[in-house]
Amino acid sequence: EWPLRPGGLAEVEMIERAREKRAWEKTLPPVDDVSQLSKRRAMMEELERKEWVIREREIEKLQQVRLQVLKQILEKREEDNNGTNTERLNAIWSKKQVAKDAKFKKMRTENIKALRKLASEREKVEGKLSRRNVVSDYSSFASQVYAPQTRVGVFLDRGSELYNVKNRYLNTYEGLLELENSLPDYVTQPRIKLPNLISGKGGAKKRFEKRLKELDDTAELIKLEKEKQFEVPAPPRFLQKVVRPPPRPPTPSVDTPSEEDERRELAIIFLQQLLRGRAIQNMMQEGKEKRMELINELRSTEALKPEAEKLNKDSKKAARAVQRKQRMMHHKENLANEMLEGMGGKNIG
Repeated sequence: EWPLRPGGLAEVEMIERAREKRAWEKTLPPVDDVSQLSKRRAMMEELERKEWVIREREIEKLQQVRLQVLKQILEKREEDNNGTNTERLNAIWSKKQVAKDAKFKKMRTENIKALRKLASEREKVEGKLSRRNVVSDYSSFASQVYAPQTRVGVFLDRGSELYNVKNRYLNTYEGLLELENSLPDYVTQPRIKLPNLISGKGGAKKRFEKRLKELDDTAELIKLEKEKQFEVPAPPRFLQKVVRPPPRPPTPSVDTPSEEDERRELAIIFLQQLLRGRAIQNMMQEGKEKRMELINELRSTEALKPEAEKLNKDSKKAARAVQRKQRMMHHKENLANEMLEGMGGKNIG
């Protein structure tokens, strides 16, 4: 059995109209009275017009409610679309920012490299061969010997991660608790026992007194040294002899090569550079000839890529248009069916 529920405003109005209709039917003239047939027909037409007016009002109310609901749905969809677009724009903006930072970082790195290359080329303008000065390298703590630069290819901390201690007992709180529980009591709670002083002659008492006297003497000496630091030294009464430090040993030097040797060495270095560059060019040409088929295939793929993207975009647009049209048709059919069902229910009621 269905539970009884209190009727709403629409049900109350329907009941009132049914009562009015019954009361009106009692006031109708009888059907067998021929003289009042026109009056009966006029009264029935008037009632039918009133019912049509009532039905039109109900249909308008129902349409207003449905329009309001549809308006709320559209507003909510618009808000959702705006939120989705905002999130999408934020994601795109963040990606662009990351790409921009990476590009700026790359440009700065390339700029620094170019400046360093220019500085190194400027040092070699005259074409003189600069040899290494071992003495100056070891005498300056800012040289490559003591502080090598990473860009030269020296990594002082390479492989340092191999010496990191990775232990569960040290990296996690549960491990620390477990380690603390596994330790004996004398480690976490140390016990200190004072020695028993033996009264009388000799024994631990004499040793204790001797140690105490040594500590007192040491404290007194420290106190005197501190006081001497703040004392103003008295002027010397007689001349004092100044002890000169021993002379430094002579600085080792390297024989400077002749200009002809330097030119010959520069010419050899330049010839080696040319040979190496030509060898690298030959290797690149051989690799290019070996992989010519792959290069041609990649070029053809890149040439066909814009046409494929255009076809894919057109197919997507057509599919979206068809889906949008189907949604509109389905929505219109649902509205028409709901209106027809509502009107049919009212007529039956």
